[in-house]
Amino acid sequence: MVRAGFARISFSALLVAVIFVVCLVCFLLQDAFVYTQPHHRILRLSNGLSSDGNDVAIPVEKVEETTKISVVSSNSLFKDSGMRSKSADLFQKERILCWIMTSPDNHKKRAMAVKNTWGKRCNVLLFMSSEEDPSLPTIKLPIIEGRDQLWGKTREAFRHIWNHYRDQADWFFKADDDTYAILENMRYFLSAYNTSKPLWFGHKFKTIVKQGYFSGGAGYVLSKEATRRFVEEGYFNVLLCRHDHEGAEDAEMGKCMSRLNVSAMDTRDAKGRGRFFPFFPEQHIFPGKVTKDYWYWQSIYYPAKEGLECCSDSAISFHYVKPEQMYLLEYLIYRLRPFGLEPEDRPATPDPSPDLDLTATPWFVTEKQFEGNSAGGEVIHGSTSATPKLKSNRYTMKNYTERLNELIKRTERARKLKIT
Repeated sequence: MVRAGFARISFSALLVAVIFVVCLVCFLLQDAFVYTQPHHRILRLSNGLSSDGNDVAIPVEKVEETTKISVVSSNSLFKDSGMRSKSADLFQKERILCWIMTSPDNHKKRAMAVKNTWGKRCNVLLFMSSEEDPSLPTIKLPIIEGRDQLWGKTREAFRHIWNHYRDQADWFFKADDDTYAILENMRYFLSAYNTSKPLWFGHKFKTIVKQGYFSGGAGYVLSKEATRRFVEEGYFNVLLCRHDHEGAEDAEMGKCMSRLNVSAMDTRDAKGRGRFFPFFPEQHIFPGKVTKDYWYWQSIYYPAKEGLECCSDSAISFHYVKPEQMYLLEYLIYRLRPFGLEPEDRPATPDPSPDLDLTATPWFVTEKQFEGNSAGGEVIHGSTSATPKLKSNRYTMKNYTERLNELIKRTERARKLKIT
């Protein structure tokens, strides 16, 4: 009797223990399942981002895991998939080679962010540096690093590209490792032009070069003919293009393109809104973020607006974009989809830019704009007949150019004295 009672008690205790262990395991598995869901992975990823404004290295595997979405499933969300099919067609018709100017210190953060976001939409993506890095990978150029060596890096990069990739692309896009570009809009814009013509595109400045030149940070695009002329006619001709590695990259490229008779095109949309931008969107949208006494307003070739009308709905590039901001833009542009979004209604090719024939007179900031520092988005056009006089005539086009040319001459003299 005692043994039978003891056996029953032992069996009951064992059963309770088994039930407890099963419940504990189920609870732990449920918690692990919830914690590994996409929204929790995104939360853990966001907790790893710094809010102090410093560049942050974001693990590649986490980013890819949290943002990977099947094209088929995303297409099934929309009855009209015409927009995606048009983009796919342009991917083959307007082949873009993107080369990114980077340096060893920026391989792991900035360059990797480009590779994991907008860079994967290029037909060909190349990273130009002074050191090899198989993780990107990079192309090691025969140059030394330094801001005064950017022109040399640009010369060597285009030469390498033309010698090895000329048949793999129709357009050649140069960008910095803190540039963010929307390649679908770039292809759409370029589809209205012929790459066999000597053309280049970007954010246009009016100083230094008569026809204007394009911001290096905002990125610029060369047609195949422009690239051919640069490498085959300009690279070895010191009378057309600067032969050494020193100099301001975008300004030297502007002078070279002008001497090679490559047209600096207007990249604004039909409403006069910009497509290539030398700053982050915040600086262009909010009035006063870039004050009217800043060099930008004295240098732009065409009038610019502030506020939401600053930027085209087919904008192409922005500059000074930090790595974490690239992932943010990636989400806002390619992942976020408002319910009931209207189907694509743009024309097959973009409407022509206001200055398509390149006859417009360069725009100048007025004294009223200079003193106001923010016009609430309103643009007041300067006189096209004469340069407006600002305070002490300090910011006129003539004086600005004269000071800049004098600085260039002094730098040249100092360089020659150093060599001799």
